[in-house]
Parts: sequence; structure tokens; C-alpha cells
Amino acid sequence: MTHVVVLTPEHYNYGSMLIAGALRDLGHSVELRKGFDGVDTEIVFISLQSTIHLVKYRDIINNMGGFRVVGGPVSIDPGMVFRYLDVDLVIRGEGEDKVGDVMELAAGRCEPDDVPGAAFRTSDGISMNESSPCPMKRVLPLIPCDISREDIRGASVYIETHRGCPGNCTFCQVPEFFGRKVRSRPLEDIIREVRQLKASGARRFAISGGTGTLYGSSKFRGIDEDSFRDLLRGISEVTGARNLTVPDIRVDMISEDVLEAISKYTNGWVFYGVESGSQRMLRKMKKGITPDQVVEAVELARRYNLRVAGSFIVGYPGEGEEEYQETLEIADELMLDDYFVSIAEPLPGTELGEEVKNLSDDENPVFMRSSNRRFESVAEERAFNFLLESYVFRSVPVPVTSRLLKSIRDEARKQQEHIRTVTRMLQGKL
Repeated sequence: MTHVVVLTPEHYNYGSMLIAGALRDLGHSVELRKGFDGVDTEIVFISLQSTIHLVKYRDIINNMGGFRVVGGPVSIDPGMVFRYLDVDLVIRGEGEDKVGDVMELAAGRCEPDDVPGAAFRTSDGISMNESSPCPMKRVLPLIPCDISREDIRGASVYIETHRGCPGNCTFCQVPEFFGRKVRSRPLEDIIREVRQLKASGARRFAISGGTGTLYGSSKFRGIDEDSFRDLLRGISEVTGARNLTVPDIRVDMISEDVLEAISKYTNGWVFYGVESGSQRMLRKMKKGITPDQVVEAVELARRYNLRVAGSFIVGYPGEGEEEYQETLEIADELMLDDYFVSIAEPLPGTELGEEVKNLSDDENPVFMRSSNRRFESVAEERAFNFLLESYVFRSVPVPVTSRLLKSIRDEARKQQEHIRTVTRMLQGKL
């Protein structure tokens, strides 16, 4: 029996628990860890969620011993991973059905060419094997004993109900990572997993999978209302409605039946991806929606007494002052219950990521100088102003105290530094 460590830097993400569960069921001794302290074993699976992790944890990972395997969203660009990390293997895309082959490779019983989805260094550069989607019927994840202390956007854990999204959003990795065909898990498997997570201490649950309402869908850009309702009902019977939420919903993938199910079986929140109030920017993002659809979706949700949050993107390449003001105007008009504002992040493998690689600094809002000396860029200024205004826009305005003002400034600056770093990484300048 081989001892293996599955490591995730900051949160027990679902993927790391799934990989650990697959290794456990193969008969290995598995330790799931959060953080890098005291890791000393021959084989380490490292799940990295964010591009920034490649530089943030570079020195720690490169000084680790043993056979090191990297997976997670960063695997979409193995070349970038190997540029920063001195690891033995990258598993591209879905990996839980490939861990057995990886263990055979680590033991010297096969060659890298024999491992599906593997990327590895050769004397000629980097070689990449063809990957394949995993079956949606799967083993139970390995659940850490301290799962109750996790808090990821208000949830102890995100439950993956399906994979894939038919959308074309230029800033999103989901279709590139999982494909555009929606593949849903058997409902009985999901419920069994939720029961075990709850028994292990998880308290608050969120549904993951890109666009939550796509569960059960077999049609392009369609929804299966019955399957979605059955999903919410089944999970809610285990967790209780107040402990279940469905984040990340497209405004063009809802219906009255869907919103009624969310109202009945969850904590009563919907999170819409609004992104922009400018039709030109929505078209550039290939979001596939209109500002009118956003307004209609918010009004429909309120008929079912749902609280509505919206995510918005600023500082997207090509966004001018007119487009930014249009976004502020729709945000003001909507008077949402909560707002999430982000500077556009160019993720590897996305159209946005490819665009910024060759974009000059004077065309990229994250580097364009602001006329206000308090800010380092146009993007930072827009993020700060939008975040500040969002406390006034919302259904119940929040007084802006000096403490809140400082947190907004810190958030805008943190996003600014993060996006600049990722951009330079994509451009090969860091």
C-alpha cells in the first residue's frame, strides 16, 4: 500500500477531495491536506485552482521532494505550469479516472506516454497525451475531518452536479476545461455524496457545475426543469433549504418553474452573471444575453420573493467610459440585494487570455493610466468606484464607513495587482 498526499493550497476544493477518494478506493493510504506544512512523502498530487498559485507557491513546490503531479484548472496550459514549476507530471483536464495510471507511472511500471491526459517534459520540450472526459458515475470523495470550518463564498463545500457548458463566454474556462456538452451525474450519487458530507460536518452547500440550472440538460442552451427541481428537492431534503444555494445562473437559462424550485428548496438567493450593461461589451464577451434579458430575469426572480445578486466585470479590454457608465446605470436600475464586481481576469485557455497576450499596455485597462493619481490604472479606478457605488445601489443601502471605504480600496488594489500579475504570466514576461 502506497502513501499518497493530495494537497490543496487554500481550500479543500471539490476536485482534490475527488482525487483523494479515487486513490483511496484503489487501496492507497491517502492524506488530504490544506497547505504545504510538513509534506514529506514519495507521491504528491497538487490541486491548483488559480493561475496566480503558480508563482505564489512556486518556491515551496519546487523545493518539495517526491513524485509531484499537478492538476486542477491550471492544467489547461501545461506549458505555463512547467514554466514555473519543476514537477514531474501535469494531468490535463479531468483526472479522477487517471490516478491509477499515474500511480503505475510513479512506481516505474509504465511510461508517461501510457497515461491519458499526461503532459511531461522530454528532451524535445513538452509532450502532451490526448485527454478524455471522466465517467459521471464516481466514487465518494475523501472528506477531511475539519470540513465544517471551510467557508468558500459562504459554503462549506461546492457539490459538482454536472460538467460542461454550451456557452461561449470569452472569459470562462468551463467550456474549455469540461467541454460544451452537458454531462450530469446520477441523482442518487449526488444525494449519497451530500449525505456523507453532512455526516462529516459540512453545514452549508452550494451547487457547482458552471451554470446550475443546466443539470439534466441534453439540449444546446436548454434546461430540464423537472431534473433541476428533482435535484434541488433531493439535496434540500438532506441539507435543509436554508443550507443550500445555487450560485452562478445565466439570465437566459431560467423559467418560472426553475425560480419556484429555487424559492422552495434553497435559501432564496439567485446569483446572475450580468457582467455588463453595455450591449457592445456583452457581444464582445460573447455572453449571449442582452441588458433587457437581465432586467426581465431580475423582475421574474422577485415575483418569487428571491433575493438577487449580480456579478459584474469591469476593465475588460475595449471597455470605454461610455460602456462603463452603461454598466453603472443598469446596476443602479436593478437595485440588487448584493453585487460582485471584478476586474476582467484573463484565464489561460480562454479567448480573453489569448487576447491579452498580444495586447499593448496602452490598450489594456489594467495598465492604462488613470487621470486620478490615487489609482494605478483605469481598471482599478472603475472597480473602486463601482464597488463604492454598489453599496448605494442595493435594495437596502449600506452606510459607507471609513472602515468599509478602506476595505473597498484594498479590494480594488488587490484585484489590480492580481490581474497585472496574471497578464504578465500569460505574456511570458514574469
